[in-house]
Order: sequence, then C-alpha cells, then structure tokens
Amino acid sequence: MIDLHIIEGGIGKNLQFTALFDGLVKKEKRKLALMSGWPELFYSDDRVLSSQTHNINPFKDTSHTFFNNYKNIIFNEPNRSNFLKGKDHIIKYWADTYDVKVDNIAPNFQINKKREKIIQPDILKLGRFILMQFTGGPPVNDGRNYKYGQEVINLIKEEIPNLNIIVFGYDNESEPFYNTTQTIFTDKLDFMILAKYCLSFLCIDSSLQHMCSNKDFNKKGVVLWGTTKQAMYGYEKNCNLITEHPYAIDIKPKTIVDNFLKLDLQ
Repeated sequence: MIDLHIIEGGIGKNLQFTALFDGLVKKEKRKLALMSGWPELFYSDDRVLSSQTHNINPFKDTSHTFFNNYKNIIFNEPNRSNFLKGKDHIIKYWADTYDVKVDNIAPNFQINKKREKIIQPDILKLGRFILMQFTGGPPVNDGRNYKYGQEVINLIKEEIPNLNIIVFGYDNESEPFYNTTQTIFTDKLDFMILAKYCLSFLCIDSSLQHMCSNKDFNKKGVVLWGTTKQAMYGYEKNCNLITEHPYAIDIKPKTIVDNFLKLDLQ
C-alpha cells in the first residue's frame, strides 16, 4: 500500500512542498500520492502518481473506506507546530519531520510541457518582461500586501520604458494596474510557465515568489516582506526587502525600484 501526503495552505506553500519530492520518492521508492487544496499544481509532475482535492469530510462513513486504501495518512503541518516560533525555514522543518534530505530549499515543481509548447509563441512575442504581484489571497487587508504597487510600476516604466510588466493578481485586487501589459495569461499554471521565461520579478511573499524561485529557472527578484519572515518562507538568492513596521509593508516605492534596478537583468 502507498502512503498519502496531505498538504494544506495556498499555492505558494504547496509549491514549496515540491522541494521534498525527490527525497520523498527516494525514501518511499515509489511515486507520491498527494491530497491538497490545489491538486492541479501537481498533475504534470512525473514524480506524482495521484493528486486529489482535499475536500473529504472525515466524519462521513464513505471517507473511512477511502482512507483505508492507504498505508499511512501523513500530515506534517508546519503551522500547527513549533515551526510557528520562527526558528527554522519551512523546508528544513518539513525535511526533519519527513526524515528526508533536501539539498536545495527552492521549489522543485514541474511545469506542464504540453501547455508550454502551446503558449511559447505568445510568450516569446512579449520580448523582455517581468512579473509582479502586490496582493495575495484573501483577506484583502493582509499585512503581506503592498498598497503602492501602481507607483512602483510607474517608476520602473520611467526607467525602462520598453520593459513589459505582467501582474499576477487575484479577484480581491482593489483595481486594475495601469502601465502594464495585458496578456492572455491569467491562470496560475500559465504563470508557473511564465516564471521560466521572465527576466525577473517583484512581489510580496505570496505564490509568485515561489513560482519564480524554482531551482531550475535561475531567476532573481525583489521580494517585499511584511508580517511574514524571509527566514521562514524566503530564499537568500533574492533581494529581500524587510519592512520595519511589524504588520504592514512600509517600504517606499523608490527604495523598491532602486533595489530592483541593481539586479542584473541580462
């Protein structure tokens, strides 16, 4: 029988879990069975045997039959443990609790190669482009969000007029951003592919950070930190700007853009 791994949380956290995939496959000597809120993230991963939606009510008799198909139900949730004390990176916590070796804490997800082949001509037409994200998932007033995204966009366009800016957003965005490039790409799975082709990225601590920090993409960007900690969820290779305010990102747009312009965008 096979073990079932349950993952909670948003897109970014699920993508971070992929840093464990190689170690888990080596340990279990077989492909993985997963259950999460975002099963589609793993449909194209050749290390995953099955990826199902985490919506089964454990108090229903039918779920007992379902879960009995697995040897072990494994749910090592960092946000219900001593990880909350902020002493470790989430990948180190997972590696210790799963007893696997992880050489690189960066996400190790696999993109949909068939979809990449279809949209690649449209991606190449974009020329030089970067990705941005200023708002995470609900709630809207999350301390990770940044209120002055439009100012940042305007300043970058003044410095690099021919640079295309594509914003990854959610339905809870307060208003659309101007001075950006409108594309056919809106789905998270497409943005996982766009992350492979972008010059760089600028974002809050949310899903885009983890898409662009894939260990095989070799990207470096600017990440804005508010209520969450870079030492717990981030990557040292990026330019991590940490606010002095404990519950909001209080960083001036010019400071952000100055740091972004220092990146090597070759």
